[in-house]
Formats: sequence, structure tokens, C-alpha cells
Amino acid sequence: MTDTLDAYLEAALTSRRSDRQQRLNHIGVAVAATDSGSHIVTAVLHASPAFAAGLLRGDRPVSVNGAPYHPVYSFNPEPPALPEPDPRSFRLVFERSGERQEAEIRPVFNNLLDSYRSAVEPSARQFNMGNKVVGYVRLWGVSRNANDLVMLQKVLAGFRSTSSLIVDLRHAAGYLAEEHLALFLPADRNDYYSSPMALIIDRTTTGQAEFFARQLAVLDRVTTIGAATPGGFHPDLTVPRPLASSTPGDPRFEAALALLGGLI
Repeated sequence: MTDTLDAYLEAALTSRRSDRQQRLNHIGVAVAATDSGSHIVTAVLHASPAFAAGLLRGDRPVSVNGAPYHPVYSFNPEPPALPEPDPRSFRLVFERSGERQEAEIRPVFNNLLDSYRSAVEPSARQFNMGNKVVGYVRLWGVSRNANDLVMLQKVLAGFRSTSSLIVDLRHAAGYLAEEHLALFLPADRNDYYSSPMALIIDRTTTGQAEFFARQLAVLDRVTTIGAATPGGFHPDLTVPRPLASSTPGDPRFEAALALLGGLI
């Protein structure tokens, strides 16, 4: 049993057999450890328990049911016991902008890759800008499973009437590959997304997600926004977003929306 969420996600990504993709109780967040030994939320999956409870990037979990917060052991037994479904609700105390808040939260029991995959479709949104419409989707996780390709085709079909699209590749996990790229690139069939796009990237855009971004960025109709990736891919428009910032909203998303609003 591993003691970090990143390790569980990596184990799910590297195992081709679903029966080896260890499930655990979790609330649908990515966290980073701080120098003081505490944790800070770096991302909240759409449609997750944390999303439903209103947790945000930058929140600092403090305790769960009165015990110090741990991203794995707050909701699962410590070794040598293995995780089993826990139907209880938990009382989570967290800090936001220096103030403590509480939330009742019930974890899900799943492997992390499947939770990332299931967050893609609920992330899809459309925003009215005057007489135009901008779409948004966050590619949290995509696997080699053919069902994921069908799901992404369905999501993009919902954007056919939009004037432009924001594709969010932050914390993207999985296997974004040629067949997924084909949904955005010119082809003999006229079933790819051909309107202007903004890609949001940052230091969490790694591996195949970074490759995916690089391939799309060669198109004149695509603009990259955010921060440099670990592989050295720099965005067209750098927009800072300090993790510890107490400023509400998402400046990188807002910059993408403003950019597309000026293009269309």
C-alpha cells in the first residue's frame, strides 16, 4: 500500500490489468505537501465528493474527524490492512484564506485513474459571450479503453455549435494519443473540431498530455496559456497562478476566455 495519492495514480497508469489497479477511498483531490508537513489542494476533480463539498484549489486540509489530515490514511486503514469501501461521512476541516471551514464529505471507493476518467464529461461547459458561445472541457484522464474515445467524441459533438473551445490539460493523466488528436486535427472527414482553441497548460501537464499539447500548438488556430511544462514547453501567453494565492477564480481560465472572446 502506498501513502500518497500520486503513487496510487501512477500505479493505475502503469498497470494494464484492472484487477491490479488498487482502489482506495478518496475524495477526488490532488494535493501537494508543504514544507511544514501539511498539505494544500492543487486540483479538485469535477463531480467528485470534494467538488460537491465546495473545496477549491489552494485550500489546506487540516483534520478529518478530529485527526490530522492525511491524503490516504484519513480515509483508509494503514498497512498492512488493505483499503475496503467505507460508507461513512467524514468531517473535514480545512483552511481557506486563513480561515477555518468545515465540510461533511463521503469518499468514493475507486482507483484514481477511473476517477480522473469519469471527471472529463462532467467538466464540459459552454459560456455565452454576447452572441457567441465558448466551450470548455478538462481532459482529466483518458485511457486506452475504446469507451474513452467514444466519450470524447460525444463531448466534442456537444461543442459543434460553439465559436471556440478551451481545452484544459492541467493534471491530465492517461493516454492521450493519435486517435484523440484526430478529433482536433484536419482530416478527410469533416468531423474534427476546427474552430479556434485555447490550451491551458502548466507544470502538471506532463507525459502524453504535454505531447498532445505540443501537437495541437502547431495549428494557427490554437493558443497555449498558463505556465511552462516540466518538459520545457512554454505557453504563448504566460499567466501566473500561485498555489497559495487567496484570489478567487482561475486567472488562466479567465485569460483563455478573454482571449477567445477577442478572436471570435
